[in-house]
Amino acid sequence: MRKLVAPFATLLLTCAAGLTFSAPTHAAPATTAPVTQECPTICTADYDPVVCRFSDGSIGRFTNQCFAYVYACKRGIQIVSCARVRA
Repeated sequence: MRKLVAPFATLLLTCAAGLTFSAPTHAAPATTAPVTQECPTICTADYDPVVCRFSDGSIGRFTNQCFAYVYACKRGIQIVSCARVRA
């Protein structure tokens, strides 16, 4: 039973970690290129908040830089810069 609970708990924590994302301050244009590469879908649950600026001009706050990378990858944009958020 314990072997089943640990992976499930890790998955739940990973999903919960992504919930701290706040929407970008600038909406992505409708002409964003379709994604042709495979994007990662799993990030660690480490809480190391960052604010990132993207090549389309949007800005977003994420639980950690991995979530920012996944966001950019799925939209076919690049991360221009990321800064850690001080608590």
